[in-house]
Amino acid sequence: MDELDLPEVLAVDRAGLIDGIASSVAVFDSARAGAEALEIPFAPDIIRNVLVCGMGGSAVAGDLVAGTYYERTRAPLTVHRGYYLPGWADDHTLTLLMSYSGETEETLTAAMQALERESPAIAVTSGGKLDTWYHAKHGVPVLPIPGGLQPRMALLHMLIPVVVILSRLGLVPPQAQELDAVREAIAAAIDAYGPARPSEANPAKQLAMRLFDKVPVIYGAEVTAGVAFRWKCQFNENAKQPAFWATLPEMNHNEIVGWEQPGPFGDQAQIVMLRDPRQHRQVERRLALTREIISPKVTDVLTIEGEGESPLARVIDLVLLGDYVSLYAACLRRVDPEPVDSIGILKAGLATTGNQRLRAGESGSI
Repeated sequence: MDELDLPEVLAVDRAGLIDGIASSVAVFDSARAGAEALEIPFAPDIIRNVLVCGMGGSAVAGDLVAGTYYERTRAPLTVHRGYYLPGWADDHTLTLLMSYSGETEETLTAAMQALERESPAIAVTSGGKLDTWYHAKHGVPVLPIPGGLQPRMALLHMLIPVVVILSRLGLVPPQAQELDAVREAIAAAIDAYGPARPSEANPAKQLAMRLFDKVPVIYGAEVTAGVAFRWKCQFNENAKQPAFWATLPEMNHNEIVGWEQPGPFGDQAQIVMLRDPRQHRQVERRLALTREIISPKVTDVLTIEGEGESPLARVIDLVLLGDYVSLYAACLRRVDPEPVDSIGILKAGLATTGNQRLRAGESGSI
């Protein structure tokens, strides 16, 4: 029996993040129903562009939608991470305010600017100021989602409403069949990658073991670009380990040269390429050639393709695979995946009033 089949190893996950994924079908159903029932107080024909505003796990939903639908949107869609809205955002810009906690300061600032510019806005949140202030006082429509989760584990709560809202507004094609395929992909992924399936038949456990004590470098392209970023973040937050990501074809114009002389990092790097059958034929050639060039310089290069009957279904399959792999990696490393102490320390420092100098002996700048 492999380590990841032992209850005492999986028990490192004290908050039950691994077991929590098992409820993803129910989460999907709830998120879809809530978004379909949401009252949207503005007409679709006023929308000329879309901003998805968020940070961290709350913004990843926008990345995945942007990658999945980049050929099928009727208006430009931009994922915005930061305080200030771009200058072109106006009263024809649909602003989707994504903050799981409802307290993300960058998103709250963006929300105030959206109000000032009279942008049609919708918030997706579990509460906080985004609900009590912007909704209650300013009338911004809010889709409420359950609280009590780590934001990175609430992806379906955030992602599915974005897809449904964009579909209802005619900004992407009707999504009924595609969402049905997503539901099937979620159920299949839980069965294939969940803890009950033994390592010998579980791709997620096998991949976690291959990546153990290595530095994951995740490459995506087009529809899988946002997935690559999600994998990178999940390794950072769940497994508490460095991980890196980039996209093709862009990395072929710069990063690929860095692998010519990787030094000791090459012995630690494990490349994972995420592909999709819808990718441009030249991207397919680039993936193959990149693998050929890099392989001699690193531990290994793996290529993974999502399973599913639609582009979004395959994206979700890859997302859940990455979630499981990063959580299993945490268990192998004997680290509790739930806490994100460094983020808490940073937020506490930002909350300190006044312009304080660094203490004697410290270096760097803020």
